[in-house]
Amino acid sequence: MSIFISGSDAALKLLLAFVPEAEKELSVDAVADQLSRLELGGTSVEGTNAVAQTLAAKYNSALAGSSDADRADISQWMTMSARHSPAERQAFSQLIDSHLAQRTFLAGDRLSLADLVAFGNVHAFMGSLSSQKRFALCNFSRWFDLVQHTLPAGSLEKAGLDMVAIDLRAPAPPKKQAAQASAAAKKPEGDSTAEGKQQKQKKDKQKQKPEKKQAPAAKDVVIVPSMIDLRVGHIVDVEKHPDADALYVEKINAGEDEPRTVVSGLVRFVPIEQMRDRDVVLVCNLKPAKMRGVMSHAMVLCATSSDGATVEFVEPPKGSKPGDRVYFDGFEDGKPEEQLKPKMKVFETIQPGLFTNDHREAGWYDADKCFHKLLVGGAVCTTATVAKGTLK
Repeated sequence: MSIFISGSDAALKLLLAFVPEAEKELSVDAVADQLSRLELGGTSVEGTNAVAQTLAAKYNSALAGSSDADRADISQWMTMSARHSPAERQAFSQLIDSHLAQRTFLAGDRLSLADLVAFGNVHAFMGSLSSQKRFALCNFSRWFDLVQHTLPAGSLEKAGLDMVAIDLRAPAPPKKQAAQASAAAKKPEGDSTAEGKQQKQKKDKQKQKPEKKQAPAAKDVVIVPSMIDLRVGHIVDVEKHPDADALYVEKINAGEDEPRTVVSGLVRFVPIEQMRDRDVVLVCNLKPAKMRGVMSHAMVLCATSSDGATVEFVEPPKGSKPGDRVYFDGFEDGKPEEQLKPKMKVFETIQPGLFTNDHREAGWYDADKCFHKLLVGGAVCTTATVAKGTLK
């Protein structure tokens, strides 16, 4: 029984500190430029997430989650934390910061695989943040500091990581700003300089103006999945993106006068012949985005397996027609937004709860871990093989 750990896989190195029994039983070897791999009982598992879940299930089941909903949450957070670009790291840290406003850990009420894997993946990003940025992401920083102080002694060093000094006190203002504030405090009330007279005249004019009535505070918007415009689409044409090897450019009939142009990063997962002439679920009210020079006007909803190796379409039920509304059970009466506003982060708020269940049915887990199935005309949307996968 052997485990082969990639040199950059800090998450699995940290996990071994939590499951010393595994380290005693397994032969641990380092590999370069390869995915981490576990060979156990005649089976081989590849990839950080899959190996972590297998080790936890065998040696420390509490880390893997105590319920199907917790395990689905853990899988989702692990998958999201693996996205490496600077923009994705920034978005992920903001998502954690918002998620942890009233929580301690990412999934459930105790430290789990989600926390360990995410910590290993964001360690370098946290180290690159200034004290001001860490304070702005105070919940994210608090969580990071908690995890690093919860790890068994010596595990950071074993994983090749350093302790990051986290200071959540408000950072001091820049020197120039502090100097200006100090000078203003020292300036006497009866300042006779020209600048002082101008400021006094300005204050006098402001006092003479009638006070404006303050506008009523905007009510907090409750984000629900029905705000997302989901429809059945039918791929009528597809070709490789002329300037990106990993992208397809599709023409998709969404029940409108003209097909929508949609760009999807599915080349590595779905052969082009399986893209043609098939029904899909479309997210139709995202802001159009240019992808390597081609404007994309929707997003195809897909399921990703927990190890990230399989990506496949969420399929509408048989008999569905282009343009049919796709909705979540219990939210059929809600009205989608005409276009999602990026600042509201509607899709980003809902997406962490999007999964397939044990029966490959697509749906959304709400805050109470209740699963709302994704439906068309009362019939559920499914995937071909991916159970307990994330939807994105």
